Amino acid sequence: MAETADVVVVGGGSTGTSLAWQLAKMGAGQVVLLERRGLAAQATGVTAGIVRTHYTHETLARMALRARQVFENFDEVVGGDAGFRQTGFLALLGSDDIETVAANVAMHRDLGINTYILSPDEIREVEPRLALCGIGAAAWEPESGYADPVRTTISFANAARRHGAELRIGVGAARLVADASGITGVETNAGHISTRSVIVANGFSSRGLVAPLGIELPLTPIRHVVALMQRADHFGKTHPIISDRVLGSYYRPREDGHTMVGKTAPYDGEEDPHVDDSPAASPDVLQTLAERYRRRFPNQGAPAVNATTSGLYDCSPDLQPLLGPVPDVAGLHLAVGLSGHGFKLSPIFSQMLAEQLLTGNSTQFDITLFSPARFIQERRIVPQHAYSVSTL
Repeated sequence: MAETADVVVVGGGSTGTSLAWQLAKMGAGQVVLLERRGLAAQATGVTAGIVRTHYTHETLARMALRARQVFENFDEVVGGDAGFRQTGFLALLGSDDIETVAANVAMHRDLGINTYILSPDEIREVEPRLALCGIGAAAWEPESGYADPVRTTISFANAARRHGAELRIGVGAARLVADASGITGVETNAGHISTRSVIVANGFSSRGLVAPLGIELPLTPIRHVVALMQRADHFGKTHPIISDRVLGSYYRPREDGHTMVGKTAPYDGEEDPHVDDSPAASPDVLQTLAERYRRRFPNQGAPAVNATTSGLYDCSPDLQPLLGPVPDVAGLHLAVGLSGHGFKLSPIFSQMLAEQLLTGNSTQFDITLFSPARFIQERRIVPQHAYSVSTL
């Protein structure tokens, strides 16, 4: 195993493994990925895996379109299987947001996204089982869907290995080593690795890793409960993915007859810094999720909650990622604060970061928009067409 690396990536989720793949493919030299627990062992492994393009900021919508195209052609672009399923994606908005959703759909269509604004009557044509109480309009993306986060991460990892990257599973980064010139190495639980470049892509845990270097990451850990609802035998065909921005939940179908139900707003969860724990879900939260699902699909009857899980968002103050170099520590790069964007945009985040590290610039998108220094500079990212509810 190499004890000297050109680049060390910390974190084995979808972002970290796709970074290792992109760096190795672009000729970054010896790339070493460190993952203490296992591939997709933390936030990636419990994400709903929704792949959609509906965003309130033009740059993010463009990035999401490009990322979805990667998922649609995953075997050709990356190799392996991401488990992508095209179900369609329906965003439901209230009457106060009719003009806003129209503006967002128009912006998306200008970018080449196949999307439409639907009236309540038109929503019934897409999904006739929906109860439309409180709904003023919707955005419909027939080509969006979901992917399997674990299979995707394993495929990224295998692609990274094929290009020569070394993935050390069970080896965690204990300490980043730096001097006045910048990063000089990483201390792990299996020894020291000398390197001048580190990309930290380890979710909320990244905050503790970089703190000894005097870097305070503005990350808030929000735990989200996801309930697995058993669809009734009489329910019928699978429904599309629905982001219900009136009731504040999403409904993501699975092929095994279940629907994943969670909350749409990133901060509508419980702040919880204990990222390695898996606490039992509160009965009140489960009841809320089940009730929201039943209200939208009244033909379901009383839904049975067959299982629960919980994921963790590492939320930044403006709910946008921190991507790129840290100004005060040469060689230290971040891919954190993903705020729920991480999985669906991982193919693009990784390309942007790899290009910037190797060439100083990102060819497709302006990565400086997501600079970790923007909060010091009081430069938050603001959506062009924000909804009245706090959603991504």
